[in-house]
Amino acid sequence: MSLRRFLLIALLAWGAAPVAAANVGDTIRVAAAEFLEEWSADLLTRVGAGARIDWRIVGIDSRLTLPLCQQPLAVEARNRGQLSARLNLQVSCTSGNGWSIYVPVDVAVFQPVVIAARPLARGDTLQPGDLELVERDVTRLTGQYLTDLAEATGMSVRRPVGQGAAVVGEALEPPLLIKRGEGVVIQAADQAIAVRMAGTAMVDGRRGQQIRVRNSSSGKIVTARVLAPGLVEVML
Repeated sequence: MSLRRFLLIALLAWGAAPVAAANVGDTIRVAAAEFLEEWSADLLTRVGAGARIDWRIVGIDSRLTLPLCQQPLAVEARNRGQLSARLNLQVSCTSGNGWSIYVPVDVAVFQPVVIAARPLARGDTLQPGDLELVERDVTRLTGQYLTDLAEATGMSVRRPVGQGAAVVGEALEPPLLIKRGEGVVIQAADQAIAVRMAGTAMVDGRRGQQIRVRNSSSGKIVTARVLAPGLVEVML
């Protein structure tokens, strides 16, 4: 049993008072907290290993004059599937005349993300020492944040990133491996044979990109994928 759930049960059992005798605000808070326990566990399975979630219920007025509900309160999250700093719960009583109230919840989802260990300039090729994993509240981050150092290592910086800032996918691009006019080796292969021939790059090429290359022997221009500095591949 989690500590939070233990405290919830203790709140209900304090002084051996039944739920019906509790303050309506306390009853709403307990129902919301029980829902959040289950919601947090579900969210953690989607966010991934190494994450943790903190939440804080806000905006329940202890002076609420709503009638006590004669059955368990229903709780729904209006933006349950979103990863944001605010979760809005709808807590409802469906017995008697019924009532419904919206309960805001502050949410923080902490996860190790890739951070710049030094100022990163446009055109830098990232090395392991340029990056580190630091726990951050990802609900406060914008862009495609990275959670694996390998995702950024070897990539080229597309736009500057300040020291200590999260490195997002939009700020990176594959490194430039071939420049226009450079001589390249064209590798042509299928399951049976492999052939290599000389060529010239017609445009700049980054790792994994398809670029136009002129075959030095035939003069024919082909489309090839950049594999490494000076090496491209066409499929036979």
